[in-house]
Amino acid sequence: MQKNPSLESPELAEVQLTYRSKRNPMTQPQIRDPQSAAEYFREIWDDSTIELSEEFMLLLLNPSKRVLGWAKIAKGSGTACIVDPAQVFKFALLANANSIIVCHNHPSGNLRISNADKAITTKIVEAGKNLDIHLDDHLILTRWDYTSFSQQGLL
Repeated sequence: MQKNPSLESPELAEVQLTYRSKRNPMTQPQIRDPQSAAEYFREIWDDSTIELSEEFMLLLLNPSKRVLGWAKIAKGSGTACIVDPAQVFKFALLANANSIIVCHNHPSGNLRISNADKAITTKIVEAGKNLDIHLDDHLILTRWDYTSFSQQGLL
């Protein structure tokens, strides 16, 4: 039986994933409700773009609902942002998150939850079920206010 020389080659690409916290997660903020999530997102959001273009962000949480980290998933136009659930869960898996909260802004200032907002939320919920990572909430943020899918009974 002949050996496959490509399997013995030291030039094969090896993929390694790492995650290293800069701080003890127990000292990180605890996200207990939509208000505390909105406050956290406001701290990390670039205030100069909240009314300019739609962006989609992610909070990664441990079992105690303490923040493991955050990530900007996508940036779009003034009226839309394309979100790939695979990108959301790439970060969640890498950080070993037990649950997540997602948030996007409406540059128009309108807090109405659109059908597109509901559709991406459903996709994220379903993907999370398969990975055992719960979507705790989806917030829509404007410069002045926010709305929460969980508070609206949509999760």
